Formats: sequence, structure tokens, C-alpha cells
Amino acid sequence: MYYLNKIVWAMVNPFAIGMLLMVAGLVFACIRRRKTCVGLLVSAVAWFWFWSMPLVADLFGASMESEFAPEAVDVLPQADAVILLGGGMSAATNACPYPNLCAAADRAWHAARIFKAGKAPLIVPSGEGCDNTEVPFLMDLGVPRDAILAEAESRNTEENAKFVAERLKDRDHPKVLLVTSAWHMRRALLMYRRYAPNLEIVPAACDYECTINRAQSSGIGIFPDVNAFAATSAMWKEVLGYWWYKIARR
Repeated sequence: MYYLNKIVWAMVNPFAIGMLLMVAGLVFACIRRRKTCVGLLVSAVAWFWFWSMPLVADLFGASMESEFAPEAVDVLPQADAVILLGGGMSAATNACPYPNLCAAADRAWHAARIFKAGKAPLIVPSGEGCDNTEVPFLMDLGVPRDAILAEAESRNTEENAKFVAERLKDRDHPKVLLVTSAWHMRRALLMYRRYAPNLEIVPAACDYECTINRAQSSGIGIFPDVNAFAATSAMWKEVLGYWWYKIARR
């Protein structure tokens, strides 16, 4: 199923669709169908422009983030563990001995923040390679190694849920605080409630980049930007992934 998901996404992501429009336009140019060619190439440009606008990225992302309003750590309930969904940093390499923080590194910060507030005695980082990324970073933030239970094999959110449930199966219906980016939380909750029914899940969202961008924006945001294209593509993947599991994989 992991590879099927990869194949489906490779066919329906915004970049692939835009490239298909361009290729189709070039094919019609070769067979001298000028009007069709021009129409397809103009559509491709408009498509890429739309998905590359910061305005679209921020509106799209902020609407997803608004489903899980920011909460102060002190209002979160007591729990048995914090589940930290990885993906916010890259691993140490020969070029650099420390993990490199990426846009979603707020997740690790928030998990450590919750731990230090005494809300849970254990952090469970989940995601392929997290023992070389989130784990050392959590330790840098002052979380003791014996308070970290890493699940470092899962390759996507579905496997996150299944493998973490296996890690915590010996505990009696534990309450856990689920930490991930706000725009990712809806799909993450769906995965965990479906594939980890032994866990009582409480969302603890963070990483409100689009909401902050909207609040601080000083321009109209209609000119293409490569970072905006990456952001809208990620949001689109979340929407498609959510409904794929909600409808097609009941």
C-alpha cells in the first residue's frame, strides 16, 4: 500500500499535472494543431502560476490550520506519552554532525515543551530515521534519553499509527498527546484513530506557518514563488490523502 500511495501521488500532484499539460501541448504542436497547442500551454502556465502564488498557499494552509486552534501547553491534559510525528529535519551527515532543522521542526520543539511542562513522562518520536534526527535534537533540548521511545521504521502516517500502537500495546489504553503540524493534524488523527484504537488521542498541534504568514503579509501575494508551490503541493497532498483514507479505504 505504501508504494501504491506513492504512485497515485506521483500522478495527481500539481507539478505532474502541469507537466502533463505542457507535454500534451507540445504533442499537439508536433501534429500542427496550433489552437489546441496554445490552449494547453496557456493552461499549463496558468496552472503553475496558481499553485505558486503565496496568497493561495497561505489561504489554503490557514484554512486547514484553523481546524486546530493554537493552545498553550498548560491547558493540555495530563497524558501517558507524547507522540511526535517526524519529518521536520534531516539527519546528520559527514558534512555536518548535527540534524538540520527544516520548516516543521516546531514539532520537536513542541514535544519537548510539553515534556518539560510535566504533561507526559515519555516522548515517542515516530518516522523513518528519527533516531538520527528527532532523538538527538530532543536530547539537545534537555529531554533525557530514557524518556524517549523511538519508532524509527515507519515511512508514512499510516505506518506511524500502526507501529506506535505496537510500541505502546503493553500499556492499558494510554492517553497520548499527538504532536504534528496543524495542517497535517486532521489526516494524522484519522490515521491514529483508525489504526491505533488502543490509544486515546488528544491533538496538540503546532507549526502555524500559513496562519502567521497571513497575519504578517504586507503584499498581495500573486507572483509565483517556489516555496509557495511546495507548500500548496503539500496541502493538496493532505487533502487528497485524507479523503482517500476516509472514502476509498474504509
